Amino acid sequence: MLFKKTLLVVMCSTVMVACGGGGSSSGDSSTGGGNGNVVVPASDLDKAKQLIDTTKAIISYYDGFEDIADNYKTPVTVINDTALDLSRGTGMVVLLAELALEDAKGQSKSYNAAALEALLEQDAINNDYPIEYDLKNNTLNIQVTAGSVQVTGSTDVAYWDGFKDGISWDWSNSQWWMNKANFIYTNQATVNVNNVVIEAPFVSNQKTYNFKIAKGGVIDITNAAKQKAKFSFTEDSTAQLVYAVSDTMNNQETLPTTAALTLKGLVFESADVKATLSEVSSEAKQARFKNGVETAEQLIPYKLTLKGQVAYLKEVLNLDVTFKLNNDLSKVIDMSAGETSTSFINADLAVKLDGNLKGANAAPTPFSIGITAKRAEYTKGNATVALAVDKNALDIELTATDIDKESPIVSGLIKHKNGAFVQVADVQKFTSADVKVGSTSYGTITKNSSDQYVTKFIDNTITYITP
Repeated sequence: MLFKKTLLVVMCSTVMVACGGGGSSSGDSSTGGGNGNVVVPASDLDKAKQLIDTTKAIISYYDGFEDIADNYKTPVTVINDTALDLSRGTGMVVLLAELALEDAKGQSKSYNAAALEALLEQDAINNDYPIEYDLKNNTLNIQVTAGSVQVTGSTDVAYWDGFKDGISWDWSNSQWWMNKANFIYTNQATVNVNNVVIEAPFVSNQKTYNFKIAKGGVIDITNAAKQKAKFSFTEDSTAQLVYAVSDTMNNQETLPTTAALTLKGLVFESADVKATLSEVSSEAKQARFKNGVETAEQLIPYKLTLKGQVAYLKEVLNLDVTFKLNNDLSKVIDMSAGETSTSFINADLAVKLDGNLKGANAAPTPFSIGITAKRAEYTKGNATVALAVDKNALDIELTATDIDKESPIVSGLIKHKNGAFVQVADVQKFTSADVKVGSTSYGTITKNSSDQYVTKFIDNTITYITP
């Protein structure tokens, strides 16, 4: 690419280096981000100028994200200040549900606040570890039926954060682990739980374990700064673990042979920020890796999907990411010499970002970025990028060679729908390139000493682009 200092090039270069490149054909940028068709000039010279003007407009828009920390300070602060509190609260709910399911041993049973705190104390004794939560004003209630648990109620909670100075250590005394006066608890928050239902076969003797968080549950928190956040389960989310032998989960001593996770309809809300994860899914297999004379097993994700949306006031960002690992995981992967021609990451990546964000503009502007990347060869990869900002659209084709070397060579082709293009043989060593339509050059773009990109056309007009 020509404009290495822009967000655009950073993204593309990252894709090329990390995944080795992608796709075999350019995306259709006319379908994303734009709100109308651009009139194609009649003359080829004007087509060449339109390519450069379009590139300048897109670069200018994305340069606006250099100040993204200031532009989006409010939503970033809201998320930073409340997401961890919400995560801690959710973790507490899941742990209590797990302890209740294990204690019930497949029977129907009810747990009030006192019974739940007793489970936390016993868990601390069993694991020689402090009680993780200091609960006050606790009205939490758990109902267990077979392999299903329902959590409702609320509690004020503080989380274990270390040992107090000057305490008398008595590791072997179970009562010492239950004495909260020995420990520091911080990050006070109020956690409200409404109809969170979890299905988990923690005590079943089997090979395949199926888990589910049912739709309809809500967890909300209010932290010490009186900031509020809510986490809603609007669809069923599931997970599955498959082992080689039948046993209870606690007694399984090997890695699962396969694992799958599908989270759907997760909604985070705080202040004016709403983040929806419509899908977070992954599939993993047990793989064997050889390093010298040793062979070890690992659970390797071979397929990942992430789809979601973040909305703040009138601005919206949609995200759609898929990753697929194409290596044969049934064979031993020899990593003794690192990546080699017979043992390298063979993968496909697709990323789509679109929505309405301000960028460098005064008002939210429709935009889209579509990236497809593929590495199927040890030393080579390809990528295509489709960009659109309002009515401005470009397609980019990238090829990376010598991926196995310290400094891969990346070549690029930037194209406009009108047929004009710029081709660069080596992005890192760019000095100049022709702006062409067909086989005819209508201008030359060069990089000057001020890191500006200067295009001089055959009619002696000049356009500057400053990354």
